[in-house]
Amino acid sequence: MDKTSYLEKMDTILENPAKFQRLQKDPSDALKKKINNLIQQANRTTKHFNKAVGDFRPGYSYGTVKTHKPGNPLRPIIAQITTPTYYVAKKLNGLLTPYVPTGRSVSSVTEFIDLLRTAPPCQDIASLDVESLFTNVPVEETINFILDRVYRSDKPVIDIPEHVLKSLLETCTREAPFLSHRGELFRQVDGVAMGSPLGVLFANMYMAYVEEKTFHHRPPPGIYARW
Repeated sequence: MDKTSYLEKMDTILENPAKFQRLQKDPSDALKKKINNLIQQANRTTKHFNKAVGDFRPGYSYGTVKTHKPGNPLRPIIAQITTPTYYVAKKLNGLLTPYVPTGRSVSSVTEFIDLLRTAPPCQDIASLDVESLFTNVPVEETINFILDRVYRSDKPVIDIPEHVLKSLLETCTREAPFLSHRGELFRQVDGVAMGSPLGVLFANMYMAYVEEKTFHHRPPPGIYARW
């Protein structure tokens, strides 16, 4: 892809005000104080998180080309390892992954083939793909679903107050700053970033939420699997 096309496609992605907000100054220092305050509240009973120490700066965004799709759209990546929220998000991912519903997910093509072998013959097979899944995950709905899984299910409850966990998830997904391809400051206000430790967790949680709602009103196909 030539440079001009790349820059124009990145501009189009970041110009969506429902997903990205332009910032006038670097909020890293204030964000570090906020995340440490939340860490202190979360660690009152058990130490789950290490305090954010040292210097932090905004992450950065770039796009990888989807060569298998018409028009070669870009997949936006936001590297967040330099931000105050990165290691907290990484720890949250570890704490919350056991709460992801796994009944309809498969971990490999081989597992899916094994499922097909149990199906009656002469059935139709359909393949579905979610367009730009990560950037289209609604953060608020997904956080509410996560909180229901943690605090109102048959799973053991994490000894972190619910309002603190909610604030941690909101802060890690909506407040991490990053530099654009043109050196401008932004933050992502909805959807989740590829490059965030919470990206895969939120995508899986939201798809499980959609499936739960859908199959509550109508029965699932004979075989349904998500990867």
